[in-house]
Amino acid sequence: MAAWCAENLRDLEGWRASGLTLTTPSNECAKLFDGALRQIVSWSDCDALGGLVKTLEDMKAADPKAVLPRAFRLGLEGLGTSTCTRINETLKTGLEQLQKDAKDYGNTREQKHAEAVLLWCEGKMRAAANLWEEILVEYPTDLMAIKFAHEAYFFMGDAKGKRDSVQAVLPKHKGTEPCYSYLHGMWAFGLEECEQYDEAEKEAVKALNLNRFDCWATHARAHCMVMQGRNDEGINFMESTVDDWRPGWIIATHNYWHNALFYIEKGDYETPLTIFDNEVCRRANRPKQSVLDLADAASMLWRLELEGVDVGKRWHDLPNLSTHSEDHVTCFNDAHLGIAFQRRGDIDEEAHLYETLVDFAK
Repeated sequence: MAAWCAENLRDLEGWRASGLTLTTPSNECAKLFDGALRQIVSWSDCDALGGLVKTLEDMKAADPKAVLPRAFRLGLEGLGTSTCTRINETLKTGLEQLQKDAKDYGNTREQKHAEAVLLWCEGKMRAAANLWEEILVEYPTDLMAIKFAHEAYFFMGDAKGKRDSVQAVLPKHKGTEPCYSYLHGMWAFGLEECEQYDEAEKEAVKALNLNRFDCWATHARAHCMVMQGRNDEGINFMESTVDDWRPGWIIATHNYWHNALFYIEKGDYETPLTIFDNEVCRRANRPKQSVLDLADAASMLWRLELEGVDVGKRWHDLPNLSTHSEDHVTCFNDAHLGIAFQRRGDIDEEAHLYETLVDFAK
């Protein structure tokens, strides 16, 4: 990630000057919160801050009682879609304490964020999104609310929400705010999901011209190209810019999935298998495993099998699937887990997933 990630981080006065007061006595916590937020919006580690995980740890150490940085940190656990208060007692306890502290000494904006994060982690996604939208009416430059609302609409499959939320706040920015350029990439994806491909690609290109490392804008443009059948152009675009989007490790697996998708659409199945082996599967096997990376891996193998491709033993290269059998945070994840269990021949795990889904739905 470029050096800007650690430049001019907002201290308490900086946040106040932005109209976004934080309730903490710690300038260090305030600055690290800004740094962590920039890393999430850019999907990348800031090396100058030691990466996202270290930034979050340092932020917590600087002031473990700070309301909004804590809401951000706990919210990220929920937005990862592999845990929730129903199955994670530590998360539940942390969120309950956050609610109490927010009411005791947080400001109104922080109280709403704390409540929205709790709602999200309880599975009440629409209510959470509505609260983040409430915040944006009064604080349109609240980057945490913008980002979390965008993610909420994504996981709910609400294309218009993705488009309209960012569209509403963009004109209220000066263009000098941290991560401003990334708003164009976010808007581009919302436009694309609403089938406004020309407008979407224009915004994605604008975002990339402002910051070529915007891997979410890359993702939005790749969507436009595959939806329009521009497969050769898509391959050239993804592979000529790989050094720009690959550092965005949080979404790199998915962008490699998009790269492979262009080849599948062309009827070239060997290249996607190589991409799976060298990039997708390797990332799905990271120590800090993401269930979304596993979903990408499962989706890729399933698409290839639907085309009649023998994927060999690759289904068995997907690790620790059973650890997510009882998550039930999104049906998207559950569907991909079910496919993976069935294709691996894990009949008992497939049955367990089904049984726990039935119990969950009661």
